[in-house]
This record gives sequence, C-alpha cells and structure tokens, in this order.
Amino acid sequence: MEARGDVAVADRLREAMSGRARTSGLIVAVAALVVFPAWSGFDLLLEPGLAPSFLVVRLAGLAPMGIAAWLLWRHPVGRRHPELLTVVILAVVQAAVVWMIPQVDTVEPYVLGLSVALNACGCLLASHPRWTIGLVVATWLALAGAVVLAPTALPVRALAIAAFYLATATLVALVAHVHRYRLALRELETRLRLEQEQRRTAALLSELQRLSQEDPLTGLANRRRWDAELESACAEARRGGTSVAVVLVDLDHFKQVNDRHGHAGGDGALTRVAALLAERVRGDDVVARLGGDELAVLLPGTDLERAVELAERLRCEAAGLQPPRFAPGELTLSLGVAVASGEQAYPAELMSQADGHLYRAKVTRNAVGAPDGVPPPGAEIGRALPHPVR
Repeated sequence: MEARGDVAVADRLREAMSGRARTSGLIVAVAALVVFPAWSGFDLLLEPGLAPSFLVVRLAGLAPMGIAAWLLWRHPVGRRHPELLTVVILAVVQAAVVWMIPQVDTVEPYVLGLSVALNACGCLLASHPRWTIGLVVATWLALAGAVVLAPTALPVRALAIAAFYLATATLVALVAHVHRYRLALRELETRLRLEQEQRRTAALLSELQRLSQEDPLTGLANRRRWDAELESACAEARRGGTSVAVVLVDLDHFKQVNDRHGHAGGDGALTRVAALLAERVRGDDVVARLGGDELAVLLPGTDLERAVELAERLRCEAAGLQPPRFAPGELTLSLGVAVASGEQAYPAELMSQADGHLYRAKVTRNAVGAPDGVPPPGAEIGRALPHPVR
C-alpha cells in the first residue's frame, strides 16, 4: 500500500511539475516575443549601421519562436514537452545574438543579452535544471564558435569582459534553478502527500461511519442507524401526510436452534434470513438487526396491505430456507406489522404496535401478526406470491 501510494504521489508530482513548466514556459515565450524585437532600439543606439540587418534577423526569429509558443499554448505537444519548446524559444534568441556578436564593435552589451536568456531559463522555467544546463552549454559552444569563425579577431579585453559577464550569468542561472527546483519539488510533494493523507483519512472516517451503523454479523443496519432512519421516516410521514410501515421479524425457537446447531449454526441461519430480507425490499427501505435474533424492516410510504403482503411473503420464503444440517421447515419466522400515517407517525408508538403484533404472532409461531388478525401457522405456504412490493 505504501509503495502504491509513493508511485501515485510520484505520478501526480510529475504531472504537476509539467503543468508548472508549461505555465512558466508561456510566460517566457510571451516575454521573448515582445522583448526580442524591441531590442532593435538597443541596436540603433549601439550599432546604428547594423540595426536594419539585425532587425531583419530579429523579425525572422519570431517565426520559429511563434510556432513554438503556439505549440506550447494550444497543442498536446506543448503539454507533453513544455520545457523543450521553451528552450527552443530561448535558443533562437541566443543564436541570433551570437550571430550578431562578431559583427559589432561593442561586444560586452550583446553578451549581456545572452545572459538575459540564461537567467530567464534558470529563474523562470519551472522544470528540471538540466534544461538550463543544456541552454548554458549550447550558449557557450555557440559563442566559442562565433569567436573562432569571426572574420576578424575580437579584442581580447572585450572577450575577457564578455566571458566574465557570461560566467556570472551562468552561475546565477544554475544556482537559482537548482535551488528553486528543489523548493518547488519539496512544496509540491508535501502538498500532494497531505492531499493523499486527507483522502485516506476521509476514507477511514467513511468506513468508520459505515461500521458504526452496520451489524458486523449480517451486514444489515444496526440499532443506531435503525433509530435514526425510523425517526426520519416518521418525521417525513408527518410532514407529507404519508404512511410508514414497520415489520418486526423474529426467528422462532432461536435458543433451540443454537442448542441444536451451535452458535455457528445459529449465526448461519440468522445471516440467511438477513440476506432474504435484504433481497426482498426496495432500495429506499431499511433492514436492520435490532439485537439477538430480532430483525426489522422499515417501509416508508407503504400502507398496511402491502406491508402485510411483504411480511407474509417473507414468512413463506423463510420456511423454504434450509441452511446446512437444518431439517426442512426447521427455520421459521414470526412477524409483527404496524403502520402509521400523518400525525400518528411516531417511532415509539409505531414500534410498540409492531412489537405487540409480533408478540401475538409468536403465540403460534410461523405467523404474521397484524392489526387485522393473525393468520394460522402455514396458512399462506405454497401460495403463489408476486415479486417484492415496490
């Protein structure tokens, strides 16, 4: 479980970091698309003779940068590879600046332009530091190539100053990226693990709530939930002027069943009857174990006729149950039915009436006690009965 949890956190961590990388990449892309051509004013101040050709290069660079930005914004590729597309945008900037450096007289300011892209990658891009490292390596190699291939040798002093600027920018970008990445990773991992623990706690609380309202042997509602459901059903009947029915169910001669088959056999019989009751009721009805061998069925919105019909059906079908080592017909039920409606629907009175009818049914056993009378034992066995009451 712990290993699976770690894998889930790792997957969500990668997903979250990818989302952050895409967001930060879009910020870098927009900034580059605006600032890179705006640097033409910088060219006019320092190299007015070269400014027109530099402007052409800057505008030409907008095409690949714009495509990469669009992929980052709208295309699935941008969601899968945001870091790569961001570095492509910055690499276009670096390539253009490196192309300019051998042609200018003032080398240092253009090398500072290279440092801006490095700092943008190292301080803004929310991804693994390897992407800044890659851009740094590519920038240094491109600059070295430009110096070597320059038609005229660049001044040593200017190169030394440029190298110092670029080395400083490299160090700042790498240190900032590594530190920020570690902090972001730690913050995200902490948040994801906290969310995971919150979900686990919620699941445990839900399970505890379920267990607190469930009978462990039969899986039915326990007395605590029964009382709450009965109170709610009666309140609804009083508000709406509808009826609510209760069927109390008792296994006949349950002590003798335990004596004859042991407690395991008694538990088996109880669970079989509980399953029968649960299968024969509607989805909004409640079946509960009130204690010992006493079960109960709550039937909101049910009148007396249907409640008695259901009780009789349960009695007949229970008589056909034959758990292991039980004789045919050994397992029987006595049931008491009570119905209340409107202002007469109160839990205590309803339970008292159902209990009184159950007591009358237990005089003969294998019977249903209801306000209209108690059928004789076995009177309904074998009669064709409809499907569960709806």
